[in-house]
Amino acid sequence: MYSPEAFLETDRDRLLDFVERHSFGCLMAPDDQGGIEIAHLPFVLDRDTGPSGRLRAHVARANRIWRLATDGRPLVAVFSGPHGYVSPRWYEQPSKQVPTWNYAVVHAHGRAAGPMSRDDLARLLDDLASIHERGAAEPWSTSELDRELHENLLRGIVGLTIEIDRLQGKFKLSQNRSPADQARVARALGERGSPDDLDMVRLMTARREDR
Repeated sequence: MYSPEAFLETDRDRLLDFVERHSFGCLMAPDDQGGIEIAHLPFVLDRDTGPSGRLRAHVARANRIWRLATDGRPLVAVFSGPHGYVSPRWYEQPSKQVPTWNYAVVHAHGRAAGPMSRDDLARLLDDLASIHERGAAEPWSTSELDRELHENLLRGIVGLTIEIDRLQGKFKLSQNRSPADQARVARALGERGSPDDLDMVRLMTARREDR
């Protein structure tokens, strides 16, 4: 991934925090014909497993990506975060600027093992439900499923475990601008106020406080 030094994010904890916050990712696996098989999946991050963490996910058994993923070829999972248009109007000298786009993304590189055992796959589904039902007044769990339906569902999917070899982060958040322009962009994003805008302001603030 091309990334000027100003936009590089290398802090492991910040990258893993980002993956947890934006855990619906895009898994890419090269095939033998020069193409790329892509699956859009909810991932579970085991951040304390290995030097860079571990990902778990599942796909339909009919999806060929699991066969590509489990034969040892390199994979990448892409996690996209907040993004948005940045207007020249927001800079001190708008007549000397052009529009741009701010965004944050993390690439997790690794190789997969699988298929998971039946018990590991069931645990993955339990973990997914637990994570995404968190905060509900009456959270749903897989224990509520009809037993026969649960077993049929498990037979229809395949679980994958991806040991992360390398994390790449690109947080393009106006770091190449003057402090005054960065403050103006953050203020304008806050005023525009979309969820992505507010998330970008949060990232901008965190990076500024760390430097």
